[in-house]
Amino acid sequence: MLGELKRMAEGYRKQTPGDWTGTVRLRIEENGEYAVSIEETAVSVEETDGNVAWTVGLELSEETFEKLSSGEWNGLTAAGRESMSDPAPLDFEVPDGVELKGETLQLLYHFLTHFFTREYPTVTRLGREHSRVVHGGNAVPVAYGPGVRYAYYTIRDGERINEDETDPWNQVFTVVAGTGTATIDGEPVPLEPNVSVHVPPGVEHVVEPNGDGDDLELLWLAYGEGA
Repeated sequence: MLGELKRMAEGYRKQTPGDWTGTVRLRIEENGEYAVSIEETAVSVEETDGNVAWTVGLELSEETFEKLSSGEWNGLTAAGRESMSDPAPLDFEVPDGVELKGETLQLLYHFLTHFFTREYPTVTRLGREHSRVVHGGNAVPVAYGPGVRYAYYTIRDGERINEDETDPWNQVFTVVAGTGTATIDGEPVPLEPNVSVHVPPGVEHVVEPNGDGDDLELLWLAYGEGA
């Protein structure tokens, strides 16, 4: 396990998040606890006894770690949830008195995006087999950062994403396969490959396939303040 983490750290060293430095504590069930120390030009990993000061903590099972190290999931996929309080295969926490926002949140997003990968540059595999259910469809988050969120969705018959939800940022859904309907502010918009639909901030929107048996596959982009 330590050897695999050190290999991941070497790849992460090539894309450290600039001025965001800190220590990520990894608790891997039935295997131990590790500290990943991130500096501007160096990343190191050591096994710990729990006495290391940490910026963000991550907890996962050995099964989840295997899915991450094999490339079946990326870190964002394993940690994905509709709200911070929901459970996920990869859970996170911050020390007492610290809020998960600002640079701490951005360090977490960057780490989840780029640490658990077999390749440099970071490669994310799309498709239902690499996804988890979030917001009503199967999602593969690709990149989260300051003012931007980007993910892949595959939605099968009977599923609907973003039902009864509004968001405070701009969004764009781009269809890559399948057909369906986006209902934006009560207006139905037909979806087919090579079509993009913009959703203004604060507007109700639902996306669903047309029921022909094929998955509706989308690339989703959110941008702007708060994204």
